[in-house]
Amino acid sequence: MKMNLRFVSRLAAGSLLLSVLSGCTFISDPVSRMKSPQLSADKASLSKAITSMIPAGSSLIRPESDDDSSIFTVDLDNDGTLETLVFYLTKNEAVVIHGMILEKSDDGWVKKLVFDGDGTMLDSVNLVDVTGDGKTDIVAGYSRGDAKGMVVYQYNGGELEELLTQPYTKYLIDDLNEDGIEDITVVYFQRNDFSTITTYQYNDGFKPLDEMDDLDPYFNNYYNIVSGKVAENKEGIVLDSAVDSRSAYSTMVVMENNKLRVVVPGDAGTFKDRKIVSEDIDGDGIIEIGQLEAPSGWEFFDPESIPYFNAYYKWDGKNGLTFSSLQYRDPSDRFVINFSPDLYRKITVDTKSVLDKSLKFVNAETGETVAEVAFFSQTEWDRVKGAGWTMLGRDLDRIIGYRGALEQSTNGGEDSLVFPPGGKEGIR
Repeated sequence: MKMNLRFVSRLAAGSLLLSVLSGCTFISDPVSRMKSPQLSADKASLSKAITSMIPAGSSLIRPESDDDSSIFTVDLDNDGTLETLVFYLTKNEAVVIHGMILEKSDDGWVKKLVFDGDGTMLDSVNLVDVTGDGKTDIVAGYSRGDAKGMVVYQYNGGELEELLTQPYTKYLIDDLNEDGIEDITVVYFQRNDFSTITTYQYNDGFKPLDEMDDLDPYFNNYYNIVSGKVAENKEGIVLDSAVDSRSAYSTMVVMENNKLRVVVPGDAGTFKDRKIVSEDIDGDGIIEIGQLEAPSGWEFFDPESIPYFNAYYKWDGKNGLTFSSLQYRDPSDRFVINFSPDLYRKITVDTKSVLDKSLKFVNAETGETVAEVAFFSQTEWDRVKGAGWTMLGRDLDRIIGYRGALEQSTNGGEDSLVFPPGGKEGIR
């Protein structure tokens, strides 16, 4: 009987200290492969050049998405010479966001051009070949309040061309039709008005492969949209929709013969009373859809008191979902327990358990206690810590402890993923 436990840090005094591995890069390959002091000298030279070329009083900005870099260095036009892309903010002007491209020369860096961004925030930046010509294109998302717009740029011969501009809620770069060429899928949503999905591919200009305009728009918002493998050999998109402040449902869309098709509809089959983010929960590269499931024996309890399991399902490649993974996730995101899939519908929670006080996970067939999680005051903890309890962490003035067949891992791998409360939610 195998389980693993994931603890989620709380921002409280004495909370479990977590180290985070940053994906931040200053300069992308090949410069990032340079050895010191060459790397330091190149950074210093580039930084000095950028500072001297942007207007006085302006400041570099980075995307609001999860990219930590504000300086992007790559050979954009595939001519063997590096370019650097930066965005900066100028205040008190009609246009506040600007992009600048510099080119590497024997003497340092030369400013090639400046362009305007349409918005007040830089939402995202992707550097990827979306035209299939071997050159790196710039895909930038801008926002102004709730409105967002994306632009695909191509840099060539010292000039910048706009290839595609579209409003969006979320754009996804993938290969939905699996022809070996990246495409761009734009999800655009206006509450109670419309919800559309359009996939574009470049062929002497960006052209729509297909558009889906009959999705239900009667919900609050998309709180998560993700693309990737949705089956062993199939790419797709999963959209998690918030019905209100708590409940949600999920929809899965794939492309077949260049036509978008809903394979898992957003209906009662994926409805849940609590938001769950669709993601690759078991680390096999395939996105799963999460559902809330009450432990056996809790069917007639007040829903607010039920310690629900999160059950995750994969698309079967046809017209349904099949069970994949099981976990218990604390409603306040303080800890997560991943159970072995073979315990599905064999494990429950003792009905004497109380949220935020104590939980006893038991084998429904044998009555055996599998694991316990409890909240202790410091005095209580001092009394029980030698009786098989292990500290999981702290929540304000309480200690969270566990005992039983739980496994903790410190290797940072998928079996013991650690992330901040709500860290995987939201459209990025």
